[in-house]
Amino acid sequence: MNNSRATNPSKILIVRFGSLGDIAHGLPAQQELHRKWPEAEIHWLAEKPYKPLLEITPFISRVWTAEMKKWRKKLQGISQFKTLLQQLRAEKFDLVYDFQGLLKSAVTSRLSGGRRIIGFDKSLLREKPARFFYTESRKLEPGNRHQVDYALDLASPPRFKGNASAVINFQYPADCLEYIKQSLSALEINSPPILLNPGAAWVTKRWDPERFVELADKLEKDGYPVVYTTGPGEEELLEAVRQLSSNPVKTFPTTIVQLSALCARAALMVAGDTGPLHLAVASGTPSVAILGPAHSWRTGPFNPRDEVVTHEKSCPRPYSRTCPDHFCMDIPVERVYKAVRRRIAKGVDA
Repeated sequence: MNNSRATNPSKILIVRFGSLGDIAHGLPAQQELHRKWPEAEIHWLAEKPYKPLLEITPFISRVWTAEMKKWRKKLQGISQFKTLLQQLRAEKFDLVYDFQGLLKSAVTSRLSGGRRIIGFDKSLLREKPARFFYTESRKLEPGNRHQVDYALDLASPPRFKGNASAVINFQYPADCLEYIKQSLSALEINSPPILLNPGAAWVTKRWDPERFVELADKLEKDGYPVVYTTGPGEEELLEAVRQLSSNPVKTFPTTIVQLSALCARAALMVAGDTGPLHLAVASGTPSVAILGPAHSWRTGPFNPRDEVVTHEKSCPRPYSRTCPDHFCMDIPVERVYKAVRRRIAKGVDA
């Protein structure tokens, strides 16, 4: 191995296919890699839907895309995956970081042809056999760590010692900013809105839509404009909100990049443990997280000034997609409302 390229890499590849929240959690580590090696090109391999967000992230030289879910269902996917690997190998990466820790990400990392393939130690892997595909498995210091911290630790093991922020200085296209401006104007919103996101990929992470409506009523009576945000496939959830609300529900469609730009203009985001929450934090938006089957130290807002509201009793089945009683999301509106007022009183971070 060329010692110069080992200590001063010219090309780095990050493998993190998704999801939105997980990619947001990995961005501070990508920024740290740039700080360590400012002359190096940093590439990122992700699922196709996340390419636009990564393309407006500072210090990412190129975004590669994969459609792993689609490819594994179709025979021609093998050929497309092979083509991707050939293209990656041609880049001759010095360092490849697997931020995901799954078999698919580990295998892809190894087949990318990088000189050094770096991943988590088996104790931190969701799929233990992934470790066999790394040239270096990094054992990090034990303890309860946020997902942002784990990625930072992988970049600077065994424990990241610097100061890191989850906020990313996204470079929004002019047409994106204009769309947000015009959409808010059409809703007659002239001040930073409070965003309410009732959706989540897991039903167990969702707060009752009726409670979101009650919260919106309280905030609007206080004079705050409220905008609902939802993701793909959540049309029925938004319709439920409309049916429950006695006031017009203000919302408009957004792409991931547009949602980030909206968050950057918002006064606050209220959401469960879901991608839009973590995107809001990455966009510099004050946030209130309603967490049931999620640990605040692991996937809560990374900003210590943000508020977290949980049930009085801890969830006995954390990070479970199904639950027989779902009591941990039975959180009163008044508690969330008070958390919103506290977070607003703290102001926007400098």
